[in-house]
Amino acid sequence: MSDVYPWQWKVESKRLLWLLGLTFALIVTFQYVELPYSISSLFSSTKIPISRNSTSLIGTRNHHNGNLTPAMAPTLLPSSSTSKDSKEVEVDQIINSSGNATASAAPPKENATAHGANATASVALPSLKQSQVNENVTAHEASAKDPFPLKQNATLLTTSQVLENNSTKEDVGAASPLVRFVPDFKENAKMLDSGVMSISEMSKQLRRNRISHNLLAKEPKWVTKPDLELLQAKHEIENAPIDDKDPLLYAPLYRNVSIFKRSYEIMEKMLRVYVYKEGDKPIMHTPILRGIYASEGWFMKLIESDNKFVTKDATKAHLFYLPFSSTKLEETLYVKNSHSHRNLIKYLKDYIDFISIKYPFWNRTSGADHFLAACHDWAPAETRKHFSKSIKAFCNADVKEGFVFGQDTSLPETVVRDPKKPLSNIGGMSASKRPTLAFFAGNPDHGYVRPILLSYWGNNKDPDMKIFGKLPRSKGNKNYLQFMKTSKYCICAKGYEVNSPRVVEAIFYDCVPVIISDNFVPPYFEVLNWEAFAVFVLEKDIPNLKKILMSISERRYRQMQMRVKRVQKHFLWHVKPEKYDMFHMILHSVWFNRVFQISV
Repeated sequence: MSDVYPWQWKVESKRLLWLLGLTFALIVTFQYVELPYSISSLFSSTKIPISRNSTSLIGTRNHHNGNLTPAMAPTLLPSSSTSKDSKEVEVDQIINSSGNATASAAPPKENATAHGANATASVALPSLKQSQVNENVTAHEASAKDPFPLKQNATLLTTSQVLENNSTKEDVGAASPLVRFVPDFKENAKMLDSGVMSISEMSKQLRRNRISHNLLAKEPKWVTKPDLELLQAKHEIENAPIDDKDPLLYAPLYRNVSIFKRSYEIMEKMLRVYVYKEGDKPIMHTPILRGIYASEGWFMKLIESDNKFVTKDATKAHLFYLPFSSTKLEETLYVKNSHSHRNLIKYLKDYIDFISIKYPFWNRTSGADHFLAACHDWAPAETRKHFSKSIKAFCNADVKEGFVFGQDTSLPETVVRDPKKPLSNIGGMSASKRPTLAFFAGNPDHGYVRPILLSYWGNNKDPDMKIFGKLPRSKGNKNYLQFMKTSKYCICAKGYEVNSPRVVEAIFYDCVPVIISDNFVPPYFEVLNWEAFAVFVLEKDIPNLKKILMSISERRYRQMQMRVKRVQKHFLWHVKPEKYDMFHMILHSVWFNRVFQISV
């Protein structure tokens, strides 16, 4: 018996130790799942768990005027215990609720650790005043005379050197494989079974990305005064007072006119942009002001000559502009028939490497406070990898190309025929003097949608539907303009890519745009309610195009045409920028996205 007891004791001891170990493992697992931060952060002296409130910018519908009010924006606290799919379900439940949920009034408090010295910048909302912002500058900035020294050993290759170094057989030879760019859908919602994301689904995705703070939040490596100013701006915009009586802003055109107005006002007072001076012409600092890619050129010209938003002191900047032309990039570096974009991508990478060595700003946020405006079709593919966290304004705003709602923005594609008179021939006939139901003219060889459109409605198959291929050339393009000015609906059918200059042209000539381009994100999608003044037709519904248009009542058509004229000011270039025009709206979209990404 004396030999049995020690053996049993050893067995029981092993069982007890195993149970203790299992219990500890379960406790650790439970803590890891339930807490909003990983276990490693619990034992770190440098990270403090912070709870953040993230409210929807979309708000809920006002029953009187269809507007969205900020006071009824839902709140969602991120938790690591919730999977991505379950988060989306919860967000959808909030979005689709009756709208009685209210934003949390408890202000979040955060301690942001400064870079370098052992000092912190205290952030407390909503009581953060401008005087406090001035006092809460990080020790990194306050203690050094020159907090951001330039690296003198940084060098940038000239365009000619890039051509010499990159135009090799390996890169652009005849045997070079076709470069294919696969979009990344990690931050986008699952596509519908048909592979098409509808406008309503895009709006939901925008809400999800706004509410799901952890998906898009980008914490800087150290906190600066402009970060604190953006936090204050975010709070003021989210709590904007209801104001839908502004004569310049017609409320039904906007998702939430109160939020837009407040955001625009704060942008005018606060925003500072730093424009990099580095870069070799013609790819950098060479705006194109004529043709279908003129948007990127006009924006470049106006921002580089601006003295209101642009600052020469980069430490005061909220945003950093990368002044390259995607059109000039293609014209200068692409080797014809090579089917390779490698040297174009490498040029952009070399530029980023250069400014990240010379300045600390790109590395501080991994480029999240940097932005670009690019209108060429290839721009999304060429910037996807090395500008993944930057704010990208694209004409080719395609969901399938990896467009990220709440980060990227849609750049209006405009045709400018005379840079000295960008507003020549603006306007059209009144609603009662437009005898043609629908009009389209364009190269039938561009893409797959136009041949389908022409096969059903071309060649005068229906007298109400003026659908043509390329119209015969006329002086001043009068035939094309005359149809635009005298048609009720102007068909904006995609070409090779989802974008088309006809969207802005239709608005320019007071014609209701009919957008036939699946997965196209229309311009200023963050703030405009596009369904109030435009018609969206799925590509598969082209055979029913006339039926769809005829189903719109005359009263509804006149209302939409009136709204087209009211929204027109947002789509106009002026030699000297004016309030709410295209220059300011593009800048606002970039500002708006940055404000609601800020996290410190």
